[in-house]
Amino acid sequence: MHFNRLVLKVASRCNLNCSYCFMYNLGDSSYRNQPKFMKESMIPTIIERVSNYLQEYPQEVFTFTFHGGEPLLIDKSFFGKFITQAEILKTQFPDTTFEYNVQTNGVLIDNAWAEVLREHKIFPGVSLDGTKKAHDMYRVDHKENGSYDDVMKGLKLLKKQLGFVSVISVMNIDETAAITYKHLTDISSDYVNFLLPDYTHDSFPYEPKAMGKWLIELYDLWITDPKRPIIPFFNGLTNAILGSHKVARHEAHALVIETNGDIEAIDSLKGCGEGFTKTHMNISTNDFVEIVKLPLGKLYFEDSTEKLCTKCLECPIMDICKGGRLVHRHKKENGFNNPSVYCEDMILIISHIQNKMMELVPSMYDESISKMDALEIIDYLNTLDMSSIEETYKKDLEFFSVI
Repeated sequence: MHFNRLVLKVASRCNLNCSYCFMYNLGDSSYRNQPKFMKESMIPTIIERVSNYLQEYPQEVFTFTFHGGEPLLIDKSFFGKFITQAEILKTQFPDTTFEYNVQTNGVLIDNAWAEVLREHKIFPGVSLDGTKKAHDMYRVDHKENGSYDDVMKGLKLLKKQLGFVSVISVMNIDETAAITYKHLTDISSDYVNFLLPDYTHDSFPYEPKAMGKWLIELYDLWITDPKRPIIPFFNGLTNAILGSHKVARHEAHALVIETNGDIEAIDSLKGCGEGFTKTHMNISTNDFVEIVKLPLGKLYFEDSTEKLCTKCLECPIMDICKGGRLVHRHKKENGFNNPSVYCEDMILIISHIQNKMMELVPSMYDESISKMDALEIIDYLNTLDMSSIEETYKKDLEFFSVI
């Protein structure tokens, strides 16, 4: 087990009524039974568990991410108390760099919060899904009013006070890629972490290739922009295509601690069913590494990029895609024994980036490498004779079916 990001669910409730929150908790209402806030008394135990983990699995960089719900609902003093106690880790592990992040919906950011963030050198990721139209489709308050205007106030304040704007944006193909990109660059975003919406095979609403075509349009705007922001989604794929060891952090590098101290895998997996991520493990009684004793923990943290369905294993770009996010492979009737719901989309964008790299830096490729034909790859995978291929991981992956 090798994770390097601890996600602390310091607040289980939120001050918005977002459809995306509903998406993450689809089929799982267990969060309602948890404390609204993480208790300060849990901090020493969390630090002890981190210390135990790092002694066994040293990391160059270890990140604490304050998450929710909405983390800015917690008392402002919590971050300072946590970071002060976490400082002991720097003396124990001098070769490890410790980072602190906050992921927020942005509506509570004011001068007081900006001061807290600046004091602790925290550059928050703020959820903003493109234009006002796109953002307010899904992110509204409890009166159904869009949150865009409040988020923009927070972002402008952060740019002024911290000099840096980091945006987390769920891709929304109801708005064009061109309009989305222009808007996010017009507001001086320095870093845009685009995320694919977390649907499973039982909830996926898009036509095949629709997201891929949107991504290609977005990529072409980005790659030709001399002032382009950092987009980890594109950086990670480009590095993987070029064979670089510097690729984007995989989601399985994140461990979640709930407000009650429960140890879980990533939130998106809640969409697979009621109680799907529950481990019955808690920081009060368990070390982090014990989660891999459970089938989901082992698949998520150790095997998620290797134990893939047969179609993925036969795919010529498997080494780049790695099967995609685990939640995107889930289907109630056969668990994770499926390609990603974004399979064809990923083939489109990966082929496009590869071909663009061959045009921009031809000296990096020899004559034996030809451009990718995305449609040819898709056709090959869709016409595979599955009956003649042994399903290596069928039993392991279908263990997680819920029908």
